[in-house]
Amino acid sequence: MNQKEELINLLGPTPHAFSYAAGAARYQNLTRLDPQNFYLIPPSGAPNGTVSLEACELLAGPSYGGYGLGNTLDSITTWVVPLLILVGNMNYDSFAAQKYWNQITVALHLLANPIHAMWSLLVKLDVKRRIEVRCRDGLRGVGRGDDIVWIYSAILYALDDFNFSANFEHHFNSLMAIARSDAVEDQEACRIAAIELTVSRVNNTRRAWFAILGYVAAVTANIIRADFAEKMPVHISHTIALRELNFWLICAIILSAKVGGFPSEWKSVGVLVDLQAKLTSAPFILRPLQPWTGGNYTWRPRKNMSSISASPDRRFVVLAFLATASVTTAMLMSFVLSYLTPTKGIGVRSTVELCYWGWWCVNATATYLFERNRSPSKKKWLWTIAKDGLAAIFMVVFLFSAWAGWWNSCYYWSSALHPGTSRDTAYIDLVDMQQDIAALMKKTLPILVGLEFGVQLILTTSMIWYCQGGTLRPPWTMAAAEPETIFQTLLRRHPAGIAPNDDDADREFNIRPHDPRNPLLQGEGTYELRRRDSPWVLA
Repeated sequence: MNQKEELINLLGPTPHAFSYAAGAARYQNLTRLDPQNFYLIPPSGAPNGTVSLEACELLAGPSYGGYGLGNTLDSITTWVVPLLILVGNMNYDSFAAQKYWNQITVALHLLANPIHAMWSLLVKLDVKRRIEVRCRDGLRGVGRGDDIVWIYSAILYALDDFNFSANFEHHFNSLMAIARSDAVEDQEACRIAAIELTVSRVNNTRRAWFAILGYVAAVTANIIRADFAEKMPVHISHTIALRELNFWLICAIILSAKVGGFPSEWKSVGVLVDLQAKLTSAPFILRPLQPWTGGNYTWRPRKNMSSISASPDRRFVVLAFLATASVTTAMLMSFVLSYLTPTKGIGVRSTVELCYWGWWCVNATATYLFERNRSPSKKKWLWTIAKDGLAAIFMVVFLFSAWAGWWNSCYYWSSALHPGTSRDTAYIDLVDMQQDIAALMKKTLPILVGLEFGVQLILTTSMIWYCQGGTLRPPWTMAAAEPETIFQTLLRRHPAGIAPNDDDADREFNIRPHDPRNPLLQGEGTYELRRRDSPWVLA
């Protein structure tokens, strides 16, 4: 009778599916019945209290043990749903011809290619700074200081959505000529257009911060719940590590909120077309707004925008580094937590986290290199979405397999992938795993999670400072504009009044007198835009 048969005779048949509880109980029974048993001896170089991979499969089961439908649904509702809510707070540009297709492609691109998506958002933020610096230089000596700089910067920033500022010099020179001319009507038309473009741009920064705080609260509540659970799941620390892998979403959501976007594809087009019709010249070269021509801020094939500044620089390289740093720090915290989770060392989960990070880096590099060729933008966009769509589906399915328990086996819990370890010398902490994980949850894990939140916020603040440090705020606020101007500029104008489905209908605006010289603003109050039959009027 060999050693395996002796073990079965002592403890009974081996469980088919992996069960940590059954394995630990069988180990204790074997220690009591046969303290010198071969399978109780740790592999060479392994810590005391561990067993070999072969012994684990005999004690706890050779196959994976699923967590069951209840545990899987619990993981989805407590960990995945908050993450989806966070992703839902991205700015998704709406294109009528594509319905929800653009929202889906943006989400797939973000999940499969986060470095490239954040890099594109950072370049968009940097474009705003470049435009304002260029306009300040171009309008030097023209009166009204930053007020007039802001007007033409807002128009040029909106024009960046059309073919990534490919016609910037033409637009810039045309608008500078208007600013320096005596064409008062053209200048006033530009001022009204700048107001309408700025107010129409959706900025959901507050909503994004609430979503992030909600996600932080959900993560904290789940950690506390696990700490006080009567029986802590042994996979809880790995579950949190896989969530930390996607903490770069905090940075992406804040950047998306900071960039903002228009409610529909027609908002900026309508304003610019109206402006062009009012100007004595026709300065704009407008093409249909599409996701691959500038309407989608998470995909931008042109990264080096130094042509706007009229002097070469390498800021886009720094932006790429910042985007990579956000993803890398999330991966490092996730990797450290998986590494410290028993069995300590590089296992399957920590290797998967490294593979995710490696794919994100390779994918961003491949996308950037492909964008440098002279193919049409639409072809580049479709290639990127096809590639990222397949990768995102595979990555999500892979994560769901972990939540379902397909990684719950002796091999996945072992140190089989640790450097210098083979399957024969791999070991697993089967005895004290639950106690070690409980200690990790109470001390190390909260520190790592809190540190990762802090690092992401610091990185995000650094990105915004680098891209927008010293940029202009509009010289007026909602409070500084005349009621007539608000009525004219916030709502789309047409002969019959305002369309019933206009997004700006039934909104309230707090008006405060920022300009004491304005006779229309002689006190604070609330103005309401209401529909009184037709057309819309200012109440």
